[in-house]
Amino acid sequence: MPFYYGWIVLAVGALGILFSIPGQTIGVSVFTDHLIEILNLSRIRLSTAYMTGTLLSALMMTSAGRLYDKLGARSTASGAVLLLAFFLVLMTRVDGILAFFSGLMGGGPVFYSIAAFILITLGFLGIRFFGQGLLTLVSRTMVMKWFEERRGRASAILGISISAGFSYAPRFLQSLIDGKGWRGAWVWLAGALMVTALPMVLVFFRDTPERCGLEMEGGLRHLKIHKDKFDHHGPDATLAHARRDPRYWAYALMLGWWSLYNTAFTFHIVDIFASRGLDTAEAVAIFLPITIVSVLFNFLVSWSSDAMDLPPLFFLAVAGFLATGLGILNPAANWSRPVLIAGMGIAGGTWSVLSNITWPRLYGRQHLGEIGGSVMTFLVAGSAVGPWLFSILRRENGYVGAGLLGILGPLCLGLFGLFVFFRRGKGTGR
Repeated sequence: MPFYYGWIVLAVGALGILFSIPGQTIGVSVFTDHLIEILNLSRIRLSTAYMTGTLLSALMMTSAGRLYDKLGARSTASGAVLLLAFFLVLMTRVDGILAFFSGLMGGGPVFYSIAAFILITLGFLGIRFFGQGLLTLVSRTMVMKWFEERRGRASAILGISISAGFSYAPRFLQSLIDGKGWRGAWVWLAGALMVTALPMVLVFFRDTPERCGLEMEGGLRHLKIHKDKFDHHGPDATLAHARRDPRYWAYALMLGWWSLYNTAFTFHIVDIFASRGLDTAEAVAIFLPITIVSVLFNFLVSWSSDAMDLPPLFFLAVAGFLATGLGILNPAANWSRPVLIAGMGIAGGTWSVLSNITWPRLYGRQHLGEIGGSVMTFLVAGSAVGPWLFSILRRENGYVGAGLLGILGPLCLGLFGLFVFFRRGKGTGR
């Protein structure tokens, strides 16, 4: 190539994450009403199946990351694309499969209900693990392995691309359903994965510069703002070594917390605002300014992170978490809307940066898949538990409990961060 191949990796890595949308919550949500109708399941039972499948997916992520370290990006991502397409097609036939087994076993309504729950749980497990989990993990980690001095800048481009794609996804998926029906939409997405994503992975995905006989950021000028003291030095850490480092737990818990709280807020946003007498339009309208602030902070923090230590970004994210909890505590108050927009925007933008750059900076690149996979366990599990937890809190005292949780959680994270990063003689945590 007449230019550094890492830029190609950055482009296809972003596309790889966008191709995971059918397995993301934002991609599944537009199909849920159709599944409820054909399977005759209540919304609560379908939500429980979704949570169960997602939690099972989370438990598999560390092993998936270990497999990625062993096989490399191209092989692992190819398998993820193939199996994601398979499970999408399988989901279009869940009612037929259910009717077949129900007739074969001669089961009554109770058997049908149990079998429907098990079958749809397995379907959710497949699309969540291979979409939200494995394909996302490989695509993001691969990009981080191709950059060092410009890792923050690569993260900025990656974050903006993903935000733009994810924000447009629900409209695109709904138009597919309107034109082809929900079954046809899933089949079309599976076909797009096979015809577009799979060739892209096979042709362009590469694991590291070294395995291609290239130098890290070869041919690119040295950045004057880069500070060598922020680089990882010494042997690359394994997951076992990382888990003995308190910094691992500080960053992993912080990232997992936002996955839980942000997913829960998004899932219940209409009801949160309705509980304070605000309508759906007012609830949904808040997403646009949040997205603008988030993209802005993602870009600024990513770009500047190449010359910054990580703990200040940790505390910036925690401050955003705290503001979000304050905003949810009373969304009808005049002050809560700007606080909520600022809090979610800062938290989301900074969280995205830290989820990308933290692990290679702290522990090197050799075992990045295994370490990243273990952290994905926190993220996927948080996204599964969050909506359910908010439902329990709502039953007790509306969403006041959710707001108080949004204040207490960040305070605990902040105190833990102070202990970890500023212990005497232990450095700053990069």
